[in-house]
Amino acid sequence: MIKPNTFIVGSQKSATTSLYNWIAQHPDICGPGSLKDHPFFIKQEYYEKGIESLYKTYLNEGYSDQKIIMQGSVQYMFFEKAIDRIFNFNPKAKLILSIRNPVDRAVSAYKFFRKLNLEPLKFSEALIKEDERLKGDLATISNLTYYSHGLYGKQLSYIYNKFDESQVLVVFYDDIKNSPNKVIKEAYKFLNVEPNFTPDFTIHNKTGKSRYQTLQSIVFGKGKIRKFIVDNFVNYFIPLSKRTQIKLAFKEWNTVEEVQNDLDDFVEERELLRVRFIEDIELLERLLGVNLKQWKKNKL
Repeated sequence: MIKPNTFIVGSQKSATTSLYNWIAQHPDICGPGSLKDHPFFIKQEYYEKGIESLYKTYLNEGYSDQKIIMQGSVQYMFFEKAIDRIFNFNPKAKLILSIRNPVDRAVSAYKFFRKLNLEPLKFSEALIKEDERLKGDLATISNLTYYSHGLYGKQLSYIYNKFDESQVLVVFYDDIKNSPNKVIKEAYKFLNVEPNFTPDFTIHNKTGKSRYQTLQSIVFGKGKIRKFIVDNFVNYFIPLSKRTQIKLAFKEWNTVEEVQNDLDDFVEERELLRVRFIEDIELLERLLGVNLKQWKKNKL
């Protein structure tokens, strides 16, 4: 039986796509790209099909009796029910988390969903409406709740209540960005595979901005006609692995770098978030035994 034993569980906009890709390149690890952000343990319609529904994807994307079988979603650490389901599925599983300064993460997520034309509000308005959005549909809760996603202390506490700390690896976005080789060796050691394998360190899923905004809207918008076509034709005739490859390729092609300094954006919102995050950051410091004073510091 092909049974996932390792999960990338978050956090959103913290280089998890790159991290997953790098880890999955190891010859002793099977990590299909199409299952990196497949919300199997979140979406009821997927969960009810059973893990057997993913076997074909593993077989088609490189499974050959590897020691580590990987799956993930950046939303898993955010949804307690997902952590419960993973634990019930495999209490001996290993979890990998990548976390980022929560203020920077919130800004990056906001820009990302604006780029995809999924966020209609100004950043300040979106933060005001967060409590209301937390009562919305799954897509809204998953993507448009910028403060709540950054409560890593709360989320990690829940994970530690389920899994032993030895089963959880926490890495930092800045380390992935500045010292990728060190991070990947740490991950390989955590998974008990040969740590000296060197993957291709290509960066994936950058935020940036859209090259062609109208085209981006057509592909990722929420229109009823688009939803009908996707649900009844695209999802039916094109397998998950191929759909994922196409979406990722399109996002990479249609994304260009932004030249301005992120710190110049949303000055008031950043300071509001910084203050709101301090209590949770201090909880995270206690859980990990680290000093995160730079996250609590006013940088402006």
